[in-house]
Amino acid sequence: MSLFRKIKLPLNGVLCICENFMRKFLIAITLLLLTVLETKAEVKASISIDSRTKYQHVTGFGGFGPSPQWAYWLTNAEIDKMYGTGEDQLGYNIMRLYIANNRNGWSSAINTAKRAKKHGAFLFASPWSPPAAWKDNNDDSNGGSLKTEYYDDWAYFLNDFVTYMKNSGGVTIDAISIQNEPDWKASYQSCLWTGNQFVTFLKKYGSKINAKIIAPEGIQFTHSLSDPILNDPEACAELDILGGHFYGWNGSSYPLAMEKGKEVWMTEFLINERQEKQGINIDWKTDAFLFARNINDAMLANMSAWVHYSLKRYYGCIGDGQYGTVNGQVTKRGYILSHYAKYVSGTTRVKHSLNESSGNMTSSAYLSVTGDSLVVMVINPTSNAYSMTFNLPFHTLNGLSVSTTETANMKKDSFEFAEETYQPELSVSASSVNTYIFVKSSERDIDDEEQQATVVYSDKFENNGGKACIPNGWKVVYEGGTRTAGEYGLGPRLFYFSPEGDFSTGLYFRGDNNTRGTATYGSFDGYRVYLQPGNYKLSYSAVGWKATGSITASVVKPSGTSAIVSKTLSVKKHLNGQSGSSVRITSSSTAEIPFQITEAGNYQLRWTLPLSSGGLYEMIIGNIFITKIEDTTQVEIIEDLDNQVVDVKYYNLNGTEIPEPEKGLYIIKVLYSNGKTEIRKICR
Repeated sequence: MSLFRKIKLPLNGVLCICENFMRKFLIAITLLLLTVLETKAEVKASISIDSRTKYQHVTGFGGFGPSPQWAYWLTNAEIDKMYGTGEDQLGYNIMRLYIANNRNGWSSAINTAKRAKKHGAFLFASPWSPPAAWKDNNDDSNGGSLKTEYYDDWAYFLNDFVTYMKNSGGVTIDAISIQNEPDWKASYQSCLWTGNQFVTFLKKYGSKINAKIIAPEGIQFTHSLSDPILNDPEACAELDILGGHFYGWNGSSYPLAMEKGKEVWMTEFLINERQEKQGINIDWKTDAFLFARNINDAMLANMSAWVHYSLKRYYGCIGDGQYGTVNGQVTKRGYILSHYAKYVSGTTRVKHSLNESSGNMTSSAYLSVTGDSLVVMVINPTSNAYSMTFNLPFHTLNGLSVSTTETANMKKDSFEFAEETYQPELSVSASSVNTYIFVKSSERDIDDEEQQATVVYSDKFENNGGKACIPNGWKVVYEGGTRTAGEYGLGPRLFYFSPEGDFSTGLYFRGDNNTRGTATYGSFDGYRVYLQPGNYKLSYSAVGWKATGSITASVVKPSGTSAIVSKTLSVKKHLNGQSGSSVRITSSSTAEIPFQITEAGNYQLRWTLPLSSGGLYEMIIGNIFITKIEDTTQVEIIEDLDNQVVDVKYYNLNGTEIPEPEKGLYIIKVLYSNGKTEIRKICR
């Protein structure tokens, strides 16, 4: 018998019932989908800011003010739009000008400079080439070098530009560059310089220029041009700003420049010109975030200024009517640069850490001059909206958020909290560039365990010169031999990463199937680890270069022949051979090694890699600390039997293998190359 009762209805009745049913079904499904969409949880993320750790002062942001010979000069209204500080203006404060190598071309820059200076802009000017007759190729294009006998003339020529702008236009030029891209033999106006030539020029003739001096403006912050200047006291005294361009920049900061008290400025960068000329669609999701990330990377690399090329162009801050841009209309790049110009100029960058799952977001944090507000930049190129918790160094009651998306330009929203908080939670829209300003309402007590601990040694490789060097006090043994501080080249060297990650500078070293790669600190005079008797903890982080693996850290006796403690760390993540400021190290493996010193002396720290089974065995270490431990109950000594650890495994008290040591009690099993096995119960 059928379980369903047969009902006879006319055909139109059946259709009516079906139609009503389907309509109600579709409405219900639609409402359900809307509910799901509306209640979709934002992805959780957090940013922690420590304003006690300060980095560079940020002077400002702007661009190149084109002269009439480029045929896209700026109108007064456009300059007002970009350099004004009003509600609908962009707030730029730096303008770069062109110095023609013929004095007859100088007048074209007067109106642009005067209008920008009306808004208080910092003006600096760069020459592309000296007059052809002063060069060894007798050509103001295609490279060539300035003849030594014309150095004096060149200094007076540059100073004449400063004088002319003052006398003819009433405009003060704040800084003069000696040469645009002296390391690039361009087919257009150009001139080649070496680092030693800059040193000679600055020492003898720098004082003749009545403005601040910017140099060397290399195409990619070329250290071979700038290091000689910084290392010569007389030349360095004439240099005010170290300028450079971003074409091929390696992503690193410039500790030597900061050590010498010089601000580092990014004075030119042009992106996507070729793609746009070829008619390739550069949309919001690619172009905007490439541009935003480059600015933020410069800030994270301790640069004090960003100067775009150019202010007006289809690839600029205001369109020129070509390749889809509207003449005189602000581009997305223009608005993104305004986020920094309006809210970051004049601040000091401070330490922050970003915790989010995608690895694609980037951020930076800044303290106001008065210290009563904090600016946080958050760039979210992902399709996810985030619920971001800001861990602030003070309490706040209110602030302002400014957001630019594909459809909105610098949209402002004020926010208030019912009571004081140092952990406000705010939304970060998908695919957005954001500025958050938090106003301090009261101080906050910060419980800092690291500050309370006694750090007796630390090495974060932050002040060790430039690209491709071995840091001070270190010796590295690798398959090609031994390298020590001051040696440059490929192979073991410092690598640079985003400061937002677990560590921003790391020592890369390696070995092969014949040589165990080692990195040792403490074997050179002037770079020692002197330890008094007591209890200590060695901690560090590690990440693989192209593969995962293991690494053994040891504290070696003053004789340098045997280790008092040794521990092998299983490294779970590798970087796939990528470095640079856009690479953020997350989930690096971290070791904490307690040890005891019974005899005062100079100890060595040594990291050892296993022999490779084929090819290279490559690893990066960073964030190295030795901390004195006052509570002796926390110390458990693991003696190294023969200093050749083959494998280390960890187990919980149930005998189940675990990837990393747990807090509390756990078991460690160490296998040595002589076949011995050591099993110990550890309390951590």
